[in-house]
Amino acid sequence: MTTKRPRTTISFDDDEYAELKEWADSEYRTIPQLVLVFVKKALEERREHNAQDSQTVPVASTTVKPTTAAKAKRSKASKGAS
Repeated sequence: MTTKRPRTTISFDDDEYAELKEWADSEYRTIPQLVLVFVKKALEERREHNAQDSQTVPVASTTVKPTTAAKAKRSKASKGAS
């Protein structure tokens, strides 16, 4: 079946592919379906992260953005998740 949705190609090492195949099989999915779940989850987390970064807290007549330490903590946490 032809689709007009954008496509991409990903290459894996043999051992990574075998592990993904095992994982996908355990969830009754194909590898592309499993990878799509990963990508959708990552995009959702990215949107939430970006929404948090763009929030400002009003204080008197000024606004305060999240502190550098808070941003660093979130950044460190997101790097550990990848």
